[in-house]
Parts: sequence; structure tokens; C-alpha cells
Amino acid sequence: MYKKLTSALFLLSIGVAVFAQGRVGSPYTRYGIGDITRSTLTRNNSMGGLSYTLPYANGINYANPAAVGEIDSLTFILDFGINGGARLFQISDPEYSQVKSDFHLSHINFGFAVTKWWKAAAGVLPFSDVGYSISSKDTLLNVDKNYLFAGDGGINKVFFTNAFNPFNNLYFGITASYLFGKIYQSNGIVFNDETGAFLNVFEQNTIQIHDFSVDAGLKYVYKINDVNSLSLGAVYGLNSNLGAVRTRIIYHTLSSSSAVVDTVFRADDEDGIISLPQNIGLGLGYQYNDKLYLGFDYTMQSWANAEFFGQTDNLSNSKFMSLGVEYIPSGSRGSIFSYWKGVAYRGGVHYNQNYFKLASGETPINDFGISFGLGLPMKRSKTSFNISLEYGQRGTLDNSLVKENYAILGISFNLAETWFVKSKFD
Repeated sequence: MYKKLTSALFLLSIGVAVFAQGRVGSPYTRYGIGDITRSTLTRNNSMGGLSYTLPYANGINYANPAAVGEIDSLTFILDFGINGGARLFQISDPEYSQVKSDFHLSHINFGFAVTKWWKAAAGVLPFSDVGYSISSKDTLLNVDKNYLFAGDGGINKVFFTNAFNPFNNLYFGITASYLFGKIYQSNGIVFNDETGAFLNVFEQNTIQIHDFSVDAGLKYVYKINDVNSLSLGAVYGLNSNLGAVRTRIIYHTLSSSSAVVDTVFRADDEDGIISLPQNIGLGLGYQYNDKLYLGFDYTMQSWANAEFFGQTDNLSNSKFMSLGVEYIPSGSRGSIFSYWKGVAYRGGVHYNQNYFKLASGETPINDFGISFGLGLPMKRSKTSFNISLEYGQRGTLDNSLVKENYAILGISFNLAETWFVKSKFD
């Protein structure tokens, strides 16, 4: 028991260091705290992000804290995964396209039973990521100049969940998360002039975040009969004001040189608040005979009034909807006769109205995608490999915005071993 926990904590510490290095992002990560990462595993991603009611006896469904309560009482679980893919960015005026790719660790987490009615889980995963480099030309007043915007970094999350099963088929859970990371942002106006008659202007911001947040969840399973059941799930995330520290510097350089001429403004270790919105999620699921699972999730986050060091950004309330299905021909216990009858076949769709709104607030940035996946069990074991493939589109070419097409592959290893059982010898 203690060796497994020590190994899991060691992997967790490695994950903290790896996630802190940042990831490849999108031009849209310029706004707010960047691209918000859905707190889902490879299995969930292959089902459109479905999470709130999906059963996980031999896995960890931390998107709904209550679902952690379904961990098998005799099982220790360690789950880690990687994902990556390619993104095609396009603009129409001027016509231009660019492909970016990345590959990184997606999560490390573990879960176990404290008692038959009390389960726990912990892990580390990305919370948001920032990665963009944008330039725009301007010849206003017959002066040729470029506007530059760049940023990278992100926020990571270490979570600890406690879930309880006080009555049959009823679960509730609470997750405490520690959010940490750095976001680097720079803006500039660069004049295309070799005489040195103009001064370029640059602003650099470094934002460091270290604070806590709390989420709660509820799940209820209604048994219609021996083979049919309905599940209801709900999650709630409190409004959180994250403590942050910002360093800002504004300086000039000559248009003919990169040498700094003077520093206009500098502020070191400026304390401030970055607010996270209230998060409300609801889910409905249907299960038939441990073979078929169909579910729907709806999530809403109120970003419109979120503040970043006392200022609001071009943000709106976000909505996320997912529909997913999983089918195991021989049921959840697998088949001793045919391996492929014990494989989980998954699919789903999702629609995401992102929390940033551009073009004077007229154009919402929507994301629509489809996904597929497999759950590949190991024979005579609860352990499995999971594969997901997502394809989708975000944004539009309207109003000089960016359209993003993406394909993302996810692979995870879910180690589930029986423990708390003493060996007996005759």
C-alpha cells in the first residue's frame, strides 16, 4: 500500500514540474487566462468530454468530485496519459495559414478507498495554457508600423478529492485544488523606419498565480430494473479570486535599433486578483446491462464580469455541451472468449461557446468537434489502455478572425490493482 502511494506521489511531483513548462496554444489564448482545459481523461475525451455521470469503478472521474466515490473499495488506481496533435490556423485577409503541433503529458492522478463509503483521489493536470504570437500592420498617417502581441505559459492544477457514499446509489464529493503557474505577455509597436526618427514602444508583463479553489459534486443512480438505470450528476464551482503577482515594464527602443532608450514605467511584484467564475454543470446518463452507456452534459461559466487586476477583458459567459456513448459487446466484465468483445467502443460530439468574444463583441468564438476512442483491457486484469481521437473547428474567418481546425490524439494507461486483500495459505 505505502509503496504504491509513494510511487504515485513521485509521479505526481514529476507531473508538476513537466506541466509548469507550458504548452503550445492558439491566437485566442491572448484573452483572459488562456485556453481553459477541460478536466477530463482520455476516456471522457473520446466521448465528447462527457463526464458528470460516467461510471468509473476502476478509474478516476475527477470532473465530478462525487464520481470518485464509485472507485472500487479494493482497488488502487494510477492513471497517466499524454496527448498531442496538429492545429491549422487560417485567416482570409490577407489569405494565410499556419500549422502548429505539440505533444505533452496530459494528466497524472491516483485514487483509492479510505473506507467502503469514503474514497479519495489526487492528481495534477493543466488548467489553462497560453501560447500566441500575432502581428498586424498599419499605415495610418502614412507611417508604416507593426503591432506585436505575444504570450506563453499557463496555469496548472493539483487537486485532492474526497468523495462519500452515505446511502445506496448516492454520492457527493469535494475537491480542493491548488492553482499555480506563470503567464508571460508582451505587446509592442514597431516602426519600419531605419532613420531612428521614431521610438518603438514595448510592454512586458509577467503574471504569477498561486492560490486555491473549491468544487463540489453530486451524483445519484436510479435503478429502473436489474439491467436499466438512470444517473443524475451536478457540479458546482465557487467564484474564486486568485491571488496573483504581476511585474510590468514599458520601455522605448529606436526604430533603427533594438537598444533600450529609456524605461517609461516599471512596477515589480504588484499584487492583484484574477477572478474565476461560478461554474455550474448538470449531467444525465442512461446505462443498459453494463454494455451500453449514453450521456449528456451541460456546463455554464459566468466569465462576463471576471476581472484581471481590476480590469475586464473581451469575455462572455461560456457554455459547453457534450453527448457521448460507450458500448462494450460483452459487458463491463469483458469476455473470456473474444478479446474484441471486451473492448469499449466510444464516440461523442461537443459544442463549446468559448468565454472570449471578439470583433466589438459581435462574434462569439464557437468550438464544435467529434471524437472517437477505444478502451483496450488487459486480460485477467482491471488495467486498461485508452485511446481517443478528436477532430474539430474553432473560430471563423468572418470579421478578420482566425479559424482553427485541430486533430488531437490522446493515449492513457489506467493501472488498477487489487489491494487491502491479505493472502491466505493452506
